Amino acid sequence: MLQIANNLVKNYIYKMKDNPYIEKIKDHKYINQDISALQEYKGRWNEYFGNKNPLRLEIGTGLGNFFSWEVSKFEDRNFIGMEIKFKRCYVTAEKTIQKWGQNFLIIREFAQQINRFIWDNELEQTYIFFPDPWPKARHHRRRMVQPGFLSEVAGRTDRGGEFCFRSDDRPYYDWTVECLNEHAEWQVDEYAPW
Repeated sequence: MLQIANNLVKNYIYKMKDNPYIEKIKDHKYINQDISALQEYKGRWNEYFGNKNPLRLEIGTGLGNFFSWEVSKFEDRNFIGMEIKFKRCYVTAEKTIQKWGQNFLIIREFAQQINRFIWDNELEQTYIFFPDPWPKARHHRRRMVQPGFLSEVAGRTDRGGEFCFRSDDRPYYDWTVECLNEHAEWQVDEYAPW
């Protein structure tokens, strides 16, 4: 089993060699790939951004349409976007800059790593839009929304904060609502604009 995992990592690294976005994001002002360098800001994001604005997080920015719009619309908020794909990180950052956004950072990392750089009660809102639904029952364990992950996000979210979720996959949406209803820290608002 371990040998299979090692081969997958090697194949992934091999495929990424010729990706032009690896170099484009390397020294980008608004993109960070070294999560260990960000750990010093855990609990002190106001120092990183140079203000005391509330912090919002989007997990899986995609090509940055929503993210760039939110950043430009809410200059009185700070934003962190998480995305794992090189091109999406770059496009999101550039799109956000074009809309005059400066109050943001893109972190190239998996969502499950938020505990490494976000402290308790630091988030005002978390957005997850249209994540992979993993529709086959045997793959449900790979879904991002799981009770443990919801606990992580709840612990990082300030009282009164929001977890905003959208999916175009009805079974995954129902799964998420069920997980949220069963979670002690979250309350589903059926009338929310999300």
